[in-house]
Amino acid sequence: MPASLPPLPEGPLSVCVVGAGAIGGTLAAHLAAAGPEAGIATVSVVARGAHLQAIREKGLRFRSAQGEQIYRVVATDDPASLPPQDLVITALKGHQVPPMADALAALLAPHGRILPVVNGVPWWYPITDGAGGQKGAEEVDPGGQLWQKIGPARAIGCIAVMGASVPEPGLIDLGVPGFLDIGRLPGEDRADVTRVAALLSAAGLRIRQTQPFQNALFSKLYANCGFNSVCALSRAPMNRMLEDPALSELTFGIMQDVAAIARAEQAELLEDPAERISRAREGAAFKPSTLQDLEKGRPMEIEPIFGATLSVARSHGIETPNLALVTAMLRSIDRETRKG
Repeated sequence: MPASLPPLPEGPLSVCVVGAGAIGGTLAAHLAAAGPEAGIATVSVVARGAHLQAIREKGLRFRSAQGEQIYRVVATDDPASLPPQDLVITALKGHQVPPMADALAALLAPHGRILPVVNGVPWWYPITDGAGGQKGAEEVDPGGQLWQKIGPARAIGCIAVMGASVPEPGLIDLGVPGFLDIGRLPGEDRADVTRVAALLSAAGLRIRQTQPFQNALFSKLYANCGFNSVCALSRAPMNRMLEDPALSELTFGIMQDVAAIARAEQAELLEDPAERISRAREGAAFKPSTLQDLEKGRPMEIEPIFGATLSVARSHGIETPNLALVTAMLRSIDRETRKG
């Protein structure tokens, strides 16, 4: 981390959650419930539409196995209306983040850190640019705006493994508590990671700190690339899709492609692809986010999950025929869907 980046201040931190949907709302509710005793000075959320209006009028409603609670948080659709924040958590779809580069940079205090909760390759993840330098994947950071205006040194990696939904505006329903895995790549400063992990843990969230962090990143990425793509293309939930031997074989091939990328990135998968497929085949009829987005007519997170992964592969000269095939098919579906 550059010496010019000040450490996080002592004492409670101001926290803003940008994107108070299922995951972001879950984090905001935990933080609001914990308060100063957990090292949290203030909690604000950035939301929009009916969800924002409901939070303003009735508070952020949070339902879990412990019942339903209501938390009063500062809610806005304009980050510029908030003071500079010590910690900004983004819980947005990948395509929603780049247009907010200026707003996010302005929202961060000079010492502020950003915790991007993402599916796929995060914008701060360094890829060799072929000229001896590094940059973020163009698919998740067009023109390098996030890299330049915020900078990877401010970012703390985060993967969310939990099941939550927004059944109605202003209400977050946490069905599967799960956990957050946060960290940084080898050789990067970890003092602020430890601080943020302690804060989130004190707020009642389960925290893991897999080291090196790329182990956690690619362990989620290979599953997302395999399951999300083939489930979306087949319009079937995971367990039913995997009953088809040809689709199961394709899923395994995609996972093997991503496993090759992981090895080149010196990442070790936390679970063997064959074992992961077997577990999913015996599991519930779960629909990955890409299939859910397709069914509801929403933009699919193709570039963060698939396109950026292909960019990492190209930086190593790795051929990924299965991943390239399904990515091309998903892009075609997305284009035709947008044409209406």
